[in-house]
Amino acid sequence: MIGTDGDGIDSRQYIFSFAIETLSLVPTDFVLPPDVRSLRAGVFLPQAEPDWIGRRKYPARILLLTEREVVVVAHPAAGEEPLRLPLDRLERIEWGRILLTGWIVFIWDSGQKQLLYNTRARGPVEKFMRMFQDRWLPARPQADAGLPSVFGAPLNVKFEYARSSELVLGDMPFAQFFQPAVCGTRRLLWFRRKRWSPGDLVAATPRRLLWITERRHGRYERYGTVSHWAPLTMVAEVQCARIERASEMRITFGSGGSWRIPLGENEEEARAFVAAVQERRNTG
Repeated sequence: MIGTDGDGIDSRQYIFSFAIETLSLVPTDFVLPPDVRSLRAGVFLPQAEPDWIGRRKYPARILLLTEREVVVVAHPAAGEEPLRLPLDRLERIEWGRILLTGWIVFIWDSGQKQLLYNTRARGPVEKFMRMFQDRWLPARPQADAGLPSVFGAPLNVKFEYARSSELVLGDMPFAQFFQPAVCGTRRLLWFRRKRWSPGDLVAATPRRLLWITERRHGRYERYGTVSHWAPLTMVAEVQCARIERASEMRITFGSGGSWRIPLGENEEEARAFVAAVQERRNTG
């Protein structure tokens, strides 16, 4: 197995992610906190490819899930302190996959940590994230597993696939709102330029809010999506708000952070979705 034979192999040379199912599969040149003795899941994330002068944006890391915490350990050469994050302090997650660029952001009550990785071997990361989700957001029994309340437009193929890849058994939405990407034109003198407004899907399940978007740094991303997760218990407020001449769906958390989703011609449908979520939260 990779990195288990103690022969001095430098794991910084590994270029693919791989699953760490037991502590014996942790590369031997990594140093774990001494009290990490059991493991539910883990994954190795290789370091970045070098740029033209040999610099790398991020080091090799391992991401471990224990019974009560997430542990992030960088290769010793990075000089980075391990991060030990109790699951009950986690407020929300951002998980992006756009072409070969992947990232996971853990956000908690007093900080955040971003882990970048290359998606060329994404299977082990996807498996880890499913197991992490089941531990962090355990399934809750549903008294009424009827059809969800659907607001906005029907899902297109891209978002249908993204939604199905995010949801697992016992995590079906009771309400969802979707606005597809819209292409407009902007005129500058004699020239016309196409401009896309990104699509957004917001779904509420018995255990979390899920926002899947084509929006990154305010720009439209045709070839990927960014997923955001948050337990319903961490949500302080869900509302639609007016900002100057525009409107947005605003989901605010106990820490004061928020998701802010610009709305086009979909404000009425978005308000109906918000009302459905608020009703479900009020009735427990």
